[in-house]
Amino acid sequence: MSFEYDKMHDEIDKLIKPKGTPVGIKLFESEEEFERLKASPPERMLALCQVLKLVSIYEKSIGIKGKDVDACVVGSYVLGFLEPPADLERRWIEGFSYTREKFKSLVEGVHSLPMNKYKAAFIAPLKIFHLKKFDPDLIFLTINSAQAYLLLVGYFDATGIKPESDFNGHAACEIVAASLKSGKPWLTIPCGGARAIAEAQDDELWLAMTPGDMSKTLARLKSVGLKYPPPIIQMLMREPDPKHPLTYLIRR
Repeated sequence: MSFEYDKMHDEIDKLIKPKGTPVGIKLFESEEEFERLKASPPERMLALCQVLKLVSIYEKSIGIKGKDVDACVVGSYVLGFLEPPADLERRWIEGFSYTREKFKSLVEGVHSLPMNKYKAAFIAPLKIFHLKKFDPDLIFLTINSAQAYLLLVGYFDATGIKPESDFNGHAACEIVAASLKSGKPWLTIPCGGARAIAEAQDDELWLAMTPGDMSKTLARLKSVGLKYPPPIIQMLMREPDPKHPLTYLIRR
């Protein structure tokens, strides 16, 4: 185990104050290794975005295979668990005014893991990995723009490497594959599906990064005294602007 994940969990809560609990994601190539965890599946078939938010909000530990996150076929495809349905293109053309070319671009543009490389995943509050004594592949956070700023500027200032982001509007759950494949922090905007069934909020962004990058980011933020809310507001130290109309109402 590379890090003390209970302490990292607490540091994220203290410095960033994310919207939900920090989430660890571990993918398994071996189904036998996954089964030894005896991780409970979700109570019903859900979408990947729902599982991510469910763990984040209710602090549950959940084990998933393809059938568990096939309520939205994008998520099971992103993880490389299941191929998309054969009639999916037709449904998007007939039901969402797509063209064949646009659908092809949609599918090719979604970040996904190699099909059948991974057989299962364990998604749990980050601190649980300290008890399980193995490393997550990624840490997933639901945050606002100011929290995203802190994490991304902390990462860049620690490494000199720019984080990455792209998004076609329809696959927020691709963040798992995108961050894992790039090895860099990845920021994305919740898609329509995540807003509809995973209750992503108007000011919510999603970010994923490796434990190693999170460790570097937190160390940098602590070293320069940055935390949420970022202490960059200067107005607290200035007298009210005499030209502002409100000043006339409050001055002596």
